Amino acid sequence: MKQRAISKVVIEASGRLLVCPKLSAEPSNYEYIYREANGLRWDRQENALHAYEPTRWKHEELLMHIAATLRVSCDEDLIFDQDTQWVGVQPEIQQVLRQALVVDRDHERDV
Repeated sequence: MKQRAISKVVIEASGRLLVCPKLSAEPSNYEYIYREANGLRWDRQENALHAYEPTRWKHEELLMHIAATLRVSCDEDLIFDQDTQWVGVQPEIQQVLRQALVVDRDHERDV
């Protein structure tokens, strides 16, 4: 499984969470994530994954859902790295989101 770093996490004023994976030269299939029929969409303008219905999940639940979807559909494991940018995300929410990815990854190993 390929690791995919998160370049930026944004929480807009409306509360919508955007997760921007680091994109490489190879084309990604994120644009077709909607085909998974699980509520995720790709915002081409922002280069970000987000929920079609943003109020359906808490931020950490949505991040875990995005990570699980990429794991299954793209064979990618989302990670935070030292270059991840946080826009509109309070430090306590950053910690919750970081922990959510760790819990999600640990859960997948146990299954």
